[in-house]
Amino acid sequence: MRLNVFLPRSGVCSRRKADVLIKQGKVKINGEVVKQPWFDVAGDDAVEIGGSRLKTNIPVYIIFYKPKGVITTLKDKFASQTVDDYIPAKFKGVFPVGRLDKDSEGLLILTNDGNLGFSLTHPKFGIEKEYSLKVEPKVLPDDLRRARRGLNDKGDFLKVEKAFIDSTYNNKTVLRVVVCEGKKRHLRRLFNGLGFKVTVLKRIRIAGLRLENLKPGELKIVRRSKFIAMLGIKK
Repeated sequence: MRLNVFLPRSGVCSRRKADVLIKQGKVKINGEVVKQPWFDVAGDDAVEIGGSRLKTNIPVYIIFYKPKGVITTLKDKFASQTVDDYIPAKFKGVFPVGRLDKDSEGLLILTNDGNLGFSLTHPKFGIEKEYSLKVEPKVLPDDLRRARRGLNDKGDFLKVEKAFIDSTYNNKTVLRVVVCEGKKRHLRRLFNGLGFKVTVLKRIRIAGLRLENLKPGELKIVRRSKFIAMLGIKK
């Protein structure tokens, strides 16, 4: 097994992070530093990071409703709450796939399968992510066209693939939007640039996975076969 595949399967990081750790010389095999991500790990090799020996884990796939105010990370000494506070002890080793900022809520995938995490986050795979937004003031159809055309903000090009108006009331609008690439605070920056304030942002779907009836802070374990099928990606 390639070293940059072994690390994600051990549950310590994502595929992208594995390449970084290896090239930084943070990984040892049988006591020797290895900086080649493609290095072939044998079954009896001792792989270590920070003096701790790693082992591969049984893949775990979790759908989690991240509440507003929770940081999407496992460790942050300055945060009052992180995703890790909601993960049962028996599932320690999973990590969040992608980002969902502190002020946002909704569907977050937790897994120890780094290859899957890479497939879900890399733009080349074009995985759809759907959000429900509440914005103010009132949004008009031409505003949705501008959102689909996109705009530049601090060096990033931001846009949505699809956008729909669900309801309008009291000078507020509830939208559903779909993006295939998520930059930092993507939707908040986009709609702010179009002249709107996002007051509620909730992710409700990633590919074929939906938030369903989960409540904030709840999680659901999904079998690998069903998980892969609903995401619509190759094993």
